[in-house]
Amino acid sequence: MELRRYKDILALKSEEGTLLAFHSRNMEVAQITESTWQNMSPTTLLSSNPTDLVLQECEAIEELKTWNSEENPEATTTKIKSAIRYLTLNVTQICNLHCNYCAAGGDGTFGDAIAKISIEKTLPQLKFFLDRLPQGGSFNISFLGGEPLMYAEGIELVTKYIAEIAPERKVNYTVITNGTLLTDKNVDLLARMKASVTVSLDGPAEINDRMRPTKNGKSSTAMIVAGLEKLLARKSEFSHLMIHGVFDSENIEMVKAYEFYSQFNVDHYEFSFSVSDTNPRATMDYMQQMTEVAALAFAKGGESALRKISNFDKCFGALDAQRRTENYCGAGKSFLMIDARNQIYTCPWDVNDKKEQVGQGTELNEKALEAYQKPILEQNKCENCWARFLCGGGCMFAHKHSSGSKNVKNTQFCERTRFLVALALIYYEKCRSAA
Repeated sequence: MELRRYKDILALKSEEGTLLAFHSRNMEVAQITESTWQNMSPTTLLSSNPTDLVLQECEAIEELKTWNSEENPEATTTKIKSAIRYLTLNVTQICNLHCNYCAAGGDGTFGDAIAKISIEKTLPQLKFFLDRLPQGGSFNISFLGGEPLMYAEGIELVTKYIAEIAPERKVNYTVITNGTLLTDKNVDLLARMKASVTVSLDGPAEINDRMRPTKNGKSSTAMIVAGLEKLLARKSEFSHLMIHGVFDSENIEMVKAYEFYSQFNVDHYEFSFSVSDTNPRATMDYMQQMTEVAALAFAKGGESALRKISNFDKCFGALDAQRRTENYCGAGKSFLMIDARNQIYTCPWDVNDKKEQVGQGTELNEKALEAYQKPILEQNKCENCWARFLCGGGCMFAHKHSSGSKNVKNTQFCERTRFLVALALIYYEKCRSAA
């Protein structure tokens, strides 16, 4: 993929030779001429700063200067207000799988195995956050683990309690599960919640069983597929269904994963790269595989099939709305994490790291939360990156895992993100120019 740049404008050349440009501040995509392309500075995915090397003064450069200086009145910036309206809750910190890349201590426990969260402590904690939310706002709760369906009774008690104390409040529920415990009873519960369900699955059995082995030696894939079929048989009863795969040096076969996922008519597929893998070769392979996955999806069903892949759907949605984002996530602003000991963190993967704890029960460390209130773009010094408003500064946990600091960027994360955004831009122009 060839890239060139002039200040806030990134130019790309597709494999078919189409030349297009993205105005990163104005969230605009347009085709450009060969003359404009030739008079922009070559750049790479690893570079966030424009060199502004102009080969010659000409009409194309004047047009670039004019476009770069324009302000699009239709473009808006999503602001995150400091009001907690998203909570992730570890109802348990044990798991029946032992995934090779597990970020939760290697076994779902975060180094602190707890079979069941204390409901007596959790219910008043949830009421505390609900009471602090301004009237009229919706609330969102994600259930995580370990494997959350190992304590499905806890999930049910939480949802019943919230229905009792806040019947007028719109509460959205998400359950992130390994998919092996989607029994009829558990599916009934998720349907009553009208939950958004994300099922973890890394590909066909020969791959997934190796990456996500059970502790009893059975095939996790067979159980997951059976669970997915139960969910899909009642698809209209859920708010959203997604398959999520994690890929790294030990499994970078995303094309095989996509072909396997395609038999399941879920709403989205998500292809994530493991934050614990720092192998640059794996990053290159990930980008190549995503190129092939995108081509397969587009050939299969055009924009609709491509947008079933969450990475592309997010970019297309932001470009259509001309909506900039300043925050990769709402950590510490709109989002907090509660572990199975009712300790509070800003990130699901910070659990059991005492340096990252920002509260306990109904006590919040407001001083610690102050550090999160600036936009992530500002905290991470992303002001020169052309992909900044489609990225939002990146995952702070991925940054910390690589550099030791949430605000010192993981360069491989940046490279992968810029690549996915650039790939999305090429397909976006192709779809919109054909419309």
